[in-house]
Amino acid sequence: EQWVQEEIEVLDILWVVDDSGSMMPFQQNLSNNVSTFLNVFLSSGADFHMGGITTTWYNFSDFVDSSTPNGASILASQLITGITGSGHEKGLEMAELALSVGNAKPGSDFFRNDATLVVIFVSDEPDFSSDPLGHYTSFFDNLKAPGDFLPIAVIGDVPSGCSITWANGTRMADPGYGYWDLVQYYNSSWFSICANNWGTQMQQIANEIASRRSFELSKPDPIEHTIEVK
Repeated sequence: EQWVQEEIEVLDILWVVDDSGSMMPFQQNLSNNVSTFLNVFLSSGADFHMGGITTTWYNFSDFVDSSTPNGASILASQLITGITGSGHEKGLEMAELALSVGNAKPGSDFFRNDATLVVIFVSDEPDFSSDPLGHYTSFFDNLKAPGDFLPIAVIGDVPSGCSITWANGTRMADPGYGYWDLVQYYNSSWFSICANNWGTQMQQIANEIASRRSFELSKPDPIEHTIEVK
């Protein structure tokens, strides 16, 4: 097997942000630090598309790309989705709908066949999507070739959840099962929604995406001592 590490990364990045009533402090942390996230891609020279939907609705109003003026402020306004959405969060289901019938689907201006698809889930609750995990992994597997789909989760710590202190008191986040299971399936990464320093964490997430360091083998059980990297 072989992969070609492109000099310029082509990335389609879809944010799925929980818009339920408990998300205000977490959305604010996200918005305050999105410029740190975006700057990693701008400095890397990556060719990116980036847009945001919610766990209640699967279309975005617009997306930003490498050449969008004031891209950080536009993206930040998209990711502050409000807190009037459903308390029955369906992040995996909304991602599937966005990428199948919504404005992030193949053939749209957002979706590019040659891009790595990255979906970033941000939620303080587990996923309550209608179908089992296998339904969604089959969808993503059929949508992108192995190694070309990368899910990232910013969730309540598994298995015990976590908490933050903010102006209005303490806010709890439940363990992010569903999202956690998805990143485990794809051997990807999750981050704590209760992190003290979101700026550092956003940079870590961006580096995880912009600098690919892992590629999924198409067959299990490789003979490890025979693997060579050139």
